[in-house]
Amino acid sequence: MIRQHHLFIAAPASGGLGAQMARSLAHGQKALAAAGYGAAVLGPHPRGQIHLDSRLIGDSASGLFHFFARTRERAARFAELLDAPIGRVVLHLPCYDAYYPMLWRDLAEKRALKPFDGAVPRLMARARGWVDVVSDLKAALNPREIIVLPAPVLIEEALTALVPGADIASQPVQPERQSDSVIAMMQRLHHSGIQIGPKQMQRLAKFHDRQPQGAPIAEFDALAGAHLRRRFQRDLVQLAAIEGVRIGAEPVLAVAAQ
Repeated sequence: MIRQHHLFIAAPASGGLGAQMARSLAHGQKALAAAGYGAAVLGPHPRGQIHLDSRLIGDSASGLFHFFARTRERAARFAELLDAPIGRVVLHLPCYDAYYPMLWRDLAEKRALKPFDGAVPRLMARARGWVDVVSDLKAALNPREIIVLPAPVLIEEALTALVPGADIASQPVQPERQSDSVIAMMQRLHHSGIQIGPKQMQRLAKFHDRQPQGAPIAEFDALAGAHLRRRFQRDLVQLAAIEGVRIGAEPVLAVAAQ
């Protein structure tokens, strides 16, 4: 049986699914071996067979500003580091109306940004989307199949898609998400050029968490949100028509680990 690598890509800044997958697979290494799989590893390590990578398509900045324009280049470098073909690629896909605000919020914790509202016209007009990202992954990785998991995704779905037949118990992870008042406070600090230590930041965050929360700091209006959700559904139809691409995890009774 020919050895193959299998890859799970957690879209950057899309919640705790990537961390939960990493923890579950780390705790389930014996279950993987019992099902005929090799080790689960982070990144493109040739000694592993199950790979998790949250930055293969890019980081939050490349998602917000260019929608992962260098996916093909990054994926090609990833594939070069492996010693065998790639079987499954499992990709978590958030919908645009929720995902762009998530990317903005993630960046807003780290650096000064212009208000989200100012970016909305450019985000709405952007031609590049998930169809392009998946096409880039297919071209660079040449996998046997790509499994697309539209958000929201249960950890059990992701495990079934990535390692069918492996009896891995999902491990809980508490995702860290700052409140809007904390994000706004961080933005004021970044724009003022003020740097504070982790302990002081924790105290400030606790204080702001207790304050009344106003309107969402990053959000599309109802009309724009509906437009982006319709686009996402059209993208899923296009993706399903690509040879070797499947939408959603399917229950599998027997494993062909390869």
